[in-house]
Amino acid sequence: MRAFTPTNNLVRLPEQSPLPGIVLMLSVMVVALVAVVLNSDLTSSLPYVYLLPWLLALTLVFAAPMLYLHRTGRFRFYDPIVFAVGSYLFPAFVIGGLMLVTGWSQPGFLNMIQDPRLNLPFTVVLVMIGFAGLAAGYLCPIGKVLGRSCERFLPQWDFAPEQYIGPGIVLLIVGLVNVILALAMGVIGYQKPEDISAFDGLVFMTSSLWNQACFLLMFTLFRRRKYDLLFLAISVPLFFASVLKALFAGNRGSLLYIAITYGLAYLLTGAKVNFRRGMIAIVVLTVAMLAGMIYGTTFRNIKGGETQASMDRYAENISSTIENVGSSDFFTTLEFGFESLALRLDTLSSVAVVISNYEQLVPYEESYGLDNNIWRDLSTFLIPRVIWRDKPNESDPRRYSDLYFNNAESSFVITPFGDLVRNFGPIGVPIGMFMFGIILRVVYRALIEEQRPVTWRIVLYFGILTAVSYEAFYSMLIPNMTKFGITAVVGIVVVYLAARFMGYSKLSRRSALAGAQ
Repeated sequence: MRAFTPTNNLVRLPEQSPLPGIVLMLSVMVVALVAVVLNSDLTSSLPYVYLLPWLLALTLVFAAPMLYLHRTGRFRFYDPIVFAVGSYLFPAFVIGGLMLVTGWSQPGFLNMIQDPRLNLPFTVVLVMIGFAGLAAGYLCPIGKVLGRSCERFLPQWDFAPEQYIGPGIVLLIVGLVNVILALAMGVIGYQKPEDISAFDGLVFMTSSLWNQACFLLMFTLFRRRKYDLLFLAISVPLFFASVLKALFAGNRGSLLYIAITYGLAYLLTGAKVNFRRGMIAIVVLTVAMLAGMIYGTTFRNIKGGETQASMDRYAENISSTIENVGSSDFFTTLEFGFESLALRLDTLSSVAVVISNYEQLVPYEESYGLDNNIWRDLSTFLIPRVIWRDKPNESDPRRYSDLYFNNAESSFVITPFGDLVRNFGPIGVPIGMFMFGIILRVVYRALIEEQRPVTWRIVLYFGILTAVSYEAFYSMLIPNMTKFGITAVVGIVVVYLAARFMGYSKLSRRSALAGAQ
């Protein structure tokens, strides 16, 4: 018998990621589960169970660009498309849709959907084609080319990480002063100013300097990669100050915003997310959402309305809210939080109201100041009200809620998809979202993608990225990005001047490259 002779000519098969296989197996399991549910008696007790296949299809549409980015090695949690899906679109439409299916969400306006079996699935389809347009615009080369051209004209100055701490604290103080002023004027928090002045918008925008300073300080601390006494001395007081500001804000998303700010500051340093860190992030985000929902809803119930209040009265409402939550039974409070969260996540049903009624309500939109709002807002937002006293008002969620939901006391979700349908019909959804996808790619490529990290660019990117609200009007996407971007530039100038005043010198190109590594 001839002995076996090893050979070196064997070719090793390339290693492949198990993610596509896992996704495929899970998809098969979900399809099988949906088929079982639709053929069971659950359809009688759960009237919206027919939405399950549509929600599954929507999940696959959301997952497609994520898988493409992962396959090409470009998946980042702070990527605009990934951030949009993870921070809003998936929770709002898929998880929120499941809340509707399971009966956890039973909003009082469901009877305003004329034909739920037609309008709800059609709403899901519009979201699918809208997101497909957004992803197509983002992934097409137009935005990348334009962003690369913009990036060439941007300065590359930077300071050492430790040299941002002092200027960051200066910006934090400036932001704190503006927050207090905005709260006293009634332009932030759960209140509305009694008399609207030409400077309300300016005060509101400059109050965001606090958020910018928090991000800058945490990004600087994480970038040092030293969890020492300095880290604790800054991060712990900053966290408690942020929570205090969230209590005064009185809304249900402030605690979640703190978690997102800290998370983005950590991720944008280039940190990797392993399984343990991912699980910790999910727990923290869930707790922040639930706690914010309990506090925000209770605060609004106690305050009773958006009437402007004095600082003392506002503080009393906060104290009463904390006392009320603390004295309640834990499991009762938890159930209250889940019910409130389910209603808040269910965006599908509120957008379906728009899809169901927009054709009949178009003749009445002019009297509410909502007609052609996309063209009007995009063509006038750059002109300050100080210059143009009779400037048309921006799209008002209260008037929209009054027209579509017969409730002017609350702000119902519209989303860019619903706003585009109102203005241009279904064909406007993919076209409008495609154009916005190009804009997102321009910003991402100009400030983050394929370049060494520059602190001021990262801070500017944070300000623009978090200014995008996918529950608001489409007409406010670009104006908000522009306004918060300009405010972020103002904050960057403050930091730069403070750093030079403190005697700090800009890093040389060689030092900056070394620091980036």
